[in-house]
Amino acid sequence: MRNDFKVIILGTVLGIGFASCSPDNDNRARETTTTRDTTTTTTTTTAPATPNPTLSSSDLENAVKAKLQSDEQVRAANISVNADADKKEVTLSGTVTSQDQRKRVLDLAKEAHAGLTVNDKIYVKPAS
Repeated sequence: MRNDFKVIILGTVLGIGFASCSPDNDNRARETTTTRDTTTTTTTTTAPATPNPTLSSSDLENAVKAKLQSDEQVRAANISVNADADKKEVTLSGTVTSQDQRKRVLDLAKEAHAGLTVNDKIYVKPAS
């Protein structure tokens, strides 16, 4: 009986030890990369992660679209939003008339959800 108790205690301690050693990928620092050319900018940016296991891709897409629509400066911009909730990632594509407008779109998208990676495929085409 005493040996059974020791085995139970040992198993519990080992179980807790293994559980506390599991990697937590969401809290690791993520790399930010930027590639520039004369016509478009590709940027990947990640904000600090906040767990939300029930978020769907359409929920994420709608959150970003709502954030963009809430701002008069970018409401008229031709921006498409494609979201992947599993990767906590959105891709923005389309055309804006200035770098300031492009930056505003990116900032608003980042604010839509914590821990979101924003891929920028937005072209700047000044009004003629």
